[in-house]
Amino acid sequence: MATKPANKEGLIICLSGPSGVGKGTVIRKMLETRSDMRLSISMTSRSPRYNEQDGIHYHFTDRANFEELIRQNKILEYDEYMDNYYGTPEEPLIELVARGISMLLDLTVIGALAVKRKFPQALTVFLMPPSQAALKKRLSSRGTESGEIIERRLAVAASEISQAVEFDYVIINDDLESTVAKFSSICTAEQSRTERMGEAIARLQKEFCQYS
Repeated sequence: MATKPANKEGLIICLSGPSGVGKGTVIRKMLETRSDMRLSISMTSRSPRYNEQDGIHYHFTDRANFEELIRQNKILEYDEYMDNYYGTPEEPLIELVARGISMLLDLTVIGALAVKRKFPQALTVFLMPPSQAALKKRLSSRGTESGEIIERRLAVAASEISQAVEFDYVIINDDLESTVAKFSSICTAEQSRTERMGEAIARLQKEFCQYS
């Protein structure tokens, strides 16, 4: 179980990838093993799926209210995907990061890159399917969407995969345990970047000043 890093602020960790690639499962496994992280609950204007709960999987709202929050600059990033808005309420995220809690964000590609532009220190990770056939199988196994919708999702996936080169890291999700281990290692390494360890370095320099 990870402990809180020496630096004061937490990480903003953006995980993106095509629909059906397994982002939700990877994030759930991460949260089971990383006590220093929390999931940022996104807001969406789409209707809940049969197994989704408001405030746990998403903050569900209607399109008009979402657009009003955009006008009030209360949404950190947002994107329109499959005719629905998805976005991140800014204030609660920033407050938790300032308290040293690393926040995991399950975002569209456009959303993740928007966060990176606003917060260059944010970590962006792209989750890649092992193959087109594997992704199609995962989408079909949901049993909630028509063949036409699945084909639309695959078309969107092709565009998203072409933007993977803009992310800090890419992980191929061909084995869940291996994927989670890689993702966790990347986050741990980011917490130890020199520019994030300034407070700890300064403290130790002060302690050792008599020898310099």
